[in-house]
Amino acid sequence: MTEPLAAAGPGIEPRILQEAAQWLAQMQEAPLNPAEQQRLAQWRGQSAQHQRAWSRAERLLARVQGLPPDIAKPTLGRPGDAPGRRRVLHGIATALLLAPAGWLLWRSQPWRDWLAADHVALTGEQHDAALEDGSQISLNTDTALDVRFDARQRLLRLRRGEVYIRTAPDSASPARPFLVQTAQGRLLALGTRFSVRQFDGATLLAVYEGAVQIRPDDADTARHLTLQAGQQARFTRDGIDPPAAATEDAAAWRQGLLVADDMPLPQWADELARYSGKTIHVGAAQRALRISGSFPVHDLPRALRMLADTHRVTVRIEGQTVWIGA
Repeated sequence: MTEPLAAAGPGIEPRILQEAAQWLAQMQEAPLNPAEQQRLAQWRGQSAQHQRAWSRAERLLARVQGLPPDIAKPTLGRPGDAPGRRRVLHGIATALLLAPAGWLLWRSQPWRDWLAADHVALTGEQHDAALEDGSQISLNTDTALDVRFDARQRLLRLRRGEVYIRTAPDSASPARPFLVQTAQGRLLALGTRFSVRQFDGATLLAVYEGAVQIRPDDADTARHLTLQAGQQARFTRDGIDPPAAATEDAAAWRQGLLVADDMPLPQWADELARYSGKTIHVGAAQRALRISGSFPVHDLPRALRMLADTHRVTVRIEGQTVWIGA
């Protein structure tokens, strides 16, 4: 999120824009004390470029303050912001300071989810946390999750991505249900370990221990379904697919691995692309290939070399694009 910038807009050095973004992010964490305000004033007075960079930062701040409250409030810094959100804030500030086109980036869904959520794993990251009831969560790459515990329920809201959950018994009396809300429905955990992945238009639930009930938002109670350990199912707002077998291999990302068992090459490519942010194209002649083995999710060049050595396919990397085959 904070790597060197390739372009800085007319007349402002990338280094100065980076520094302006750092000041802006710091201001959203907490009000500047007098000494910090003095250092900021000195920084602004160093050159005309510094002054222009800060004018752009002030315009950015005015834009953020004009956002709807549900977006603007978390953006402007709430107590206890996680390090992941601070990195996101700095990244957004940097992108927006680069040029007006950066505003389009801010308006995209991933940025809003990442900044507003309680727990975040950026692209290529994983994040583990313990919840107040003792439950454990692990977030996979590009994931944003909210936690809403109250007197009636323990609720997680999966905004995007994938989460692995190990529930703990509730110490409250009466015990509160443990629920996970996705865009398609609600899950009721019954003392369990399970994973939930949000796709476009569908949710995938895999249960590894205990049981989890699926409650699609637009289906009546007669169509609810409880999955037992070793089962997985995909569901939409109005229905649930037939259950299939689930294995712990699907959660091997927690150990930094993608475990493939006769996986179609296009699916293999899509899975690895989640961790790098790169686009992977598979040639028509290679799409029928089936892939098996364990591949590192955080070392795309190595995974591609393993693929090329095993299946004798050509691999070409051009910037943010990977070509497999023709």
